[in-house]
Amino acid sequence: MVSLSNLLFLALSATSVGAYKAAAGHYGDYSVVPGFFKQDDLSTNATTFDHHDNLGLNENLTWPEFKQQVDDLNANAPEGTTYKVIYYAVCFHNVATLYYGKNAWKCYWCQMNGNGTIFWGPDGYLTEKGEDFARNNSKLIKSLIVDGFPLPQSMYVSPLSRCGDTLVLTWGDLLLKPGYIRPVVKEGLREVMGVETPDLRRSKTYLKERYPYFDFEHGFAEEDQLFSPTEGETPGGLYWRGRSVLDDIFTSDENTFISLTGHSDNGAGLLKAAGHREFPLNTGAIIPFVVKRVSRIDFNPVQPDIDVTVGPSLTSTTCAATLSISTLDSSVAYATQEVSDGDQISVFTVTTVVTVTPTSTSTSA
Repeated sequence: MVSLSNLLFLALSATSVGAYKAAAGHYGDYSVVPGFFKQDDLSTNATTFDHHDNLGLNENLTWPEFKQQVDDLNANAPEGTTYKVIYYAVCFHNVATLYYGKNAWKCYWCQMNGNGTIFWGPDGYLTEKGEDFARNNSKLIKSLIVDGFPLPQSMYVSPLSRCGDTLVLTWGDLLLKPGYIRPVVKEGLREVMGVETPDLRRSKTYLKERYPYFDFEHGFAEEDQLFSPTEGETPGGLYWRGRSVLDDIFTSDENTFISLTGHSDNGAGLLKAAGHREFPLNTGAIIPFVVKRVSRIDFNPVQPDIDVTVGPSLTSTTCAATLSISTLDSSVAYATQEVSDGDQISVFTVTTVVTVTPTSTSTSA
């Protein structure tokens, strides 16, 4: 076990882990190029934004025009400047939090593997709703191809199964064929590392068997070396992990159009590292944005350029909780909950209906 107190994230292209330090010549300044997508515009309401509306492409652009403008940016860029288009897809979250509420989840259930009837950890699969999100996105992409949508040339994915399944259902019959793209599994795209069992990944052997068309980044360990039941990443850690993903892709991948399949919290850190406006990543959404990188040769910052907190702070929540759980039947979980979380005490009853099918009993997605 690698203590999260000694790392912010996995060094993506190395065989060891440690705090963020870009290799000499690999540091770059990132910014999002405005004018292409509505989600880049501060006037766009993130709450009402719908990615099904042409993925947010501005009305004054067609997809062929967009591609040509990005290609022109790269063709005319000075040495050391590169532009890439990121399609960030968000996997469906762990719905067990909806069953028990935030307090009960954080105080107790997040470190359990299930409730005796259904399971959500480690690394639960997509629910039926999560599968529907991915299939709908696949239909959306296919409709955009007719209009000249530029397909990804490279694909990277979180090692958690709900993201692997999301990628397969979204892009499978388009790009995951022999001779086409082989997505690369990257630790840097996983959800917040530590504490919650849905975020504990499975073995490399298992993932290779489940996803035969996937490759793995150099140094990908057989077992999860990053999960801790008592320590979790800070927002600052997520920011620097997002930087590491961008650094690795920009310095090792020559392609321009890149698909990333990850999680909401992880994606928020990556968006911030890219210089994107704060933009909530809704479950099941695909958010494209254009990133500019200006390399700063043989330069490493002494301190972060933004005010971030580094080191573990999202430790396992300390709560005085009394739970009485009974399974009424195979589809209902009932909980009477009394929780003391800091100075706040709440007593509440939760009755949840859980649909369990013979082929999938997971509530994590």
